[in-house]
Amino acid sequence: MNKRTKTGQKKHDDSVLRSAEWYKKNGFITKADLPGWKKPKKIGGFIPDIIAKKGKKEIILEVETKNTGKSDADQQKAFKKYSEREEGRTFRKKII
Repeated sequence: MNKRTKTGQKKHDDSVLRSAEWYKKNGFITKADLPGWKKPKKIGGFIPDIIAKKGKKEIILEVETKNTGKSDADQQKAFKKYSEREEGRTFRKKII
């Protein structure tokens, strides 16, 4: 797994925060891997940036920077596999 630069980490965290706030504002029960938020559960040994649930819909969102977009393949594979196990679950990758 590649490490992000300080600037990259800030951009990542800001994007996760904006997305988490959007989901929450739109009625989703939202957990985000950020300070002050309830942490999402581990999936395949990895913690996604966001899990947002609303009714039977569940979104697993992972935000990647150009430094981590390809290097986190195992993590993304685990989230995709998890999302395919149940109808209504979706894995989304957002590259910033």
